[in-house]
Amino acid sequence: MQYPIVIYPCEEGGYVAEVSALKGCLAQGETLDEVLNELKIVTDLWMETAEKYGQKLPDVADSIEKMKALSN
Repeated sequence: MQYPIVIYPCEEGGYVAEVSALKGCLAQGETLDEVLNELKIVTDLWMETAEKYGQKLPDVADSIEKMKALSN
């Protein structure tokens, strides 16, 4: 599944990226490549944990619509 992500530059340098549809799913890195690689790892772990505990994953289409609404 591909959820929308948001990337923020940090004042002290580097970046923070999050999958806002997945509560608490965020990562930090010094470069864009690093933050995206870290976010992939965190997202995979988030999904594994959700599956382990039987949590339903948010709908990707709903997540995209929410992001579009926020950007308008």
